[in-house]
Amino acid sequence: MIYAYIRVSTESQTTENQRHEIERFCAANGLCVDRWVAETTTGTREPGKRKLGTVIMREATGGDMVICTELSRFGRSLLMIMNTLQYFLERNITVWTIKDGYRLSDEIQCKVIAFAFSLAAEIERRLISARTKAALER
Repeated sequence: MIYAYIRVSTESQTTENQRHEIERFCAANGLCVDRWVAETTTGTREPGKRKLGTVIMREATGGDMVICTELSRFGRSLLMIMNTLQYFLERNITVWTIKDGYRLSDEIQCKVIAFAFSLAAEIERRLISARTKAALER
């Protein structure tokens, strides 16, 4: 089964861009999404309290695939993203990220790549937070 996971943080954002990217990616790779899971919630919220955990992590089994636009859709902290990836990889669930062009499976080089992207996502979140705080102070 192929799952497509889409997440935006606020109601003022739309999931259409991510959906379009995934549809285009699947068409180019001969894939068909079996289940779309979209939600509007912050990436700092634990996966178990989001559809990521209550739908995909509960339903997906070995051999399934999860497609998302980027790793930051799974969470905004290094630990959260790594725990989510570990959960999938330990269960032989492949993760494809479109923007990065990586297919992450339970191979050591995939785990190293996943770690690097997760770290980048956390740094990005901290930079955005710092810029927001500075703007609010001004």
